Amino acid sequence: MGTRPYGTGEVIGGAGCAGGLPDLSGLDLAALRGIEHPVLAQVIAGMVQRVTHPAEILNAFDSGVD
Repeated sequence: MGTRPYGTGEVIGGAGCAGGLPDLSGLDLAALRGIEHPVLAQVIAGMVQRVTHPAEILNAFDSGVD
């Protein structure tokens, strides 16, 4: 996998991804949780955390309006 200079779509070095990404649009959250993948598990855990504790996100919000 190569790197991209900031602001360009050009990939420098590397051959890129060998295959396309799988279509996960037909899977529900329960099916995704059943897939054994560490990154996917971490992303889903973060999503669940944000849904179950939404007020914690807003506690640090400051609109700047007085």
